[in-house]
Amino acid sequence: MPATRHIENPVVTVEGLRVRLNSAVEIAFLYGATEWVRLNYPSQYERLLMRFDDSTLLENHGYIH
Repeated sequence: MPATRHIENPVVTVEGLRVRLNSAVEIAFLYGATEWVRLNYPSQYERLLMRFDDSTLLENHGYIH
């Protein structure tokens, strides 16, 4: 067996991490963690408020995971 192994796509970029974080914050917002998002990510909170209204929040639809 060779001493080195091929690792697929080992590069993690800052932009890739930012995209994942933004997605996670949006999901938290949609599931009702609006206060957490407001306190920890205020600029994203403002953007999400403009994008979604209260009827969009998943907590209002009774989804259980």
